[in-house]
Amino acid sequence: MMKLGKISPLAFSRMKQRGISIDTLHHLLAHGQVEKQFDGAQVVYLDSPAPSPTWACSPQPRLYAVVDAAGDVLTVERRVRLRG
Repeated sequence: MMKLGKISPLAFSRMKQRGISIDTLHHLLAHGQVEKQFDGAQVVYLDSPAPSPTWACSPQPRLYAVVDAAGDVLTVERRVRLRG
């Protein structure tokens, strides 16, 4: 479980633009998978829950945040990953 540090102005702006709430960011940091980067930063990501059968061919959104070595959130993004 990762603790929420400061949120950079860029990350806060991206959250507003993309409709990502503070609660969603807390959930991401608490439950997301972590990939450590060579510079000490971490990418925390969370795939959306399994879609219903009617979504079988639909793209699946992925939420991720980039957190620096001090624990500050640098940016937050939703990306669409095609299933298959």
